[in-house]
Amino acid sequence: MLLSVKMKRVLREENFVSSLRPLYYVSRMLGLAPFTLKKNSVLKEIDTAWMFYTIIILISVLSCGVLSLMYRVEQSQLRATIVINECLMMFGGSLKAISSILLCVTLNGVKSREVISKVIKLDKALLCDSSATYRKALIFILVQVIVVHSYEAALFICDTWVWTHAVDNLSVWYFISGYPHRTLNMQTTLEFSDLVLLIRNRLQALNSRLSFMLRECVEPDFVVFSNVTRELVPRSAVMANEIPVTGVKSVKRTFIGSPQHVNLRQPLFKISQQRNIRSARELYDEMCDIRDLANSMYGFQLLLELGVTTAELTLSSYLMLATILGIQSVEINTIGQFISLMAAWQVQYAFKLIIITAPCQSATNEVENMAVLVQKLLLVRDFDQGTVAELQLFSQQLLQRKMKFTAFGFLSLDHSLLFTIVGGVTTFIVIAMQFKA
Repeated sequence: MLLSVKMKRVLREENFVSSLRPLYYVSRMLGLAPFTLKKNSVLKEIDTAWMFYTIIILISVLSCGVLSLMYRVEQSQLRATIVINECLMMFGGSLKAISSILLCVTLNGVKSREVISKVIKLDKALLCDSSATYRKALIFILVQVIVVHSYEAALFICDTWVWTHAVDNLSVWYFISGYPHRTLNMQTTLEFSDLVLLIRNRLQALNSRLSFMLRECVEPDFVVFSNVTRELVPRSAVMANEIPVTGVKSVKRTFIGSPQHVNLRQPLFKISQQRNIRSARELYDEMCDIRDLANSMYGFQLLLELGVTTAELTLSSYLMLATILGIQSVEINTIGQFISLMAAWQVQYAFKLIIITAPCQSATNEVENMAVLVQKLLLVRDFDQGTVAELQLFSQQLLQRKMKFTAFGFLSLDHSLLFTIVGGVTTFIVIAMQFKA
């Protein structure tokens, strides 16, 4: 009853900061919160108590990473290639978790508060119904956090149980020591994914505004053509009948010729959208600033995460196929459980790769749609010179400041990266299977 009352109170808080509470509470519990959120949705720097708690989490993750490496080095029940690959993955995963905590404490605090202030500024100028948007965001983040971390917990329990029954004399701490950094890395990936989805949603809102502007300006016009024909008279006949007239000024006459030689649309007045286009340019510039902050906050962690996840996906796929083909010796009564476990791990690895690349690709697609809308607006003839100039500047801005997300500047985060990883993993497994055969 008390929980439902608190949930109703949270849902009534219609502001952007309150919609981040589920993600913030999990991040704070894992030592990844770069700021302190007060009851009145005010952001403060991390106080001394939470700084001490973050240091404890950092020491715990570091200790688990060292223990995990020690257990794997001393393990003689598994193949040497598996042990070496697991050691490399544990080292990379622990390094990413430790770097995430250190960056949150040192650098990302100011950057995250700057991101939130920019988003609040964007929403005031862009969203028509901000309360409904924040309510949907809160529900989405709450469901996301519950589902993802519940799946992780169930996967960790099954992983420990299956491996201890499949391999003799394998300590439970062999697995438990490798789980803390996995949880932290998943939370960091969720934070980045939600931030990119936020940018994507604001780009969609801006595109909706530009689409409405285009529909308002492009309407059918009725153009009246004058069917004026002029007969060609020989100049000699005119000269022969010429009568000089003095004191009469020449009168300038304008003839409307065929429709091929005139502008078909002659509006009575010009439409001015200069202020709206200028506002759209400023909003897009703010989104690009948020993009830059996101790249600087999560670039290094994403680079490590992509490398570790790719290696884990490759190893789990190899182990599953090796078990099916009889290369890896596993007890008969645990083969089905082992294959199911490897498939569950592959689902998690694929989920990580998808939530890293798919939102970035979606945001890039929205910017491409925005460029198309700007070009269509440039074709509208009813705009005045000021509006046309702003549209031309907007087109140059979209060309120069692209919505591009990168992993520390080394890898572009889009669908092409996902296809490259899948192709590389498939090629490696095929070669490894042929080598073993």
